[in-house]
Amino acid sequence: TKVVGIAIVRTGSELNEPIPITTANDLASFGYFQRQTVKEMITFLTKTFIKRTEPGQRQSVTHEGYIVHCYVRSDGLAGTVTT
Repeated sequence: TKVVGIAIVRTGSELNEPIPITTANDLASFGYFQRQTVKEMITFLTKTFIKRTEPGQRQSVTHEGYIVHCYVRSDGLAGTVTT
């Protein structure tokens, strides 16, 4: 499996939306005109699945052929790897 995106995110009950601290995406395997759409989809999946992951928990969610691995620490720092 190929890693398509990695993100470090700040989350917590005091925030309406998770805030990306840094992201890295490998979009070379996608066509030039698809890249922006794929990047937006990865960002959306990251925020959505981080919101659904309880602090201190890990989960892997499959969506349209992608697997998003999430981990949210109890202090609100979270990370995702999309494959």
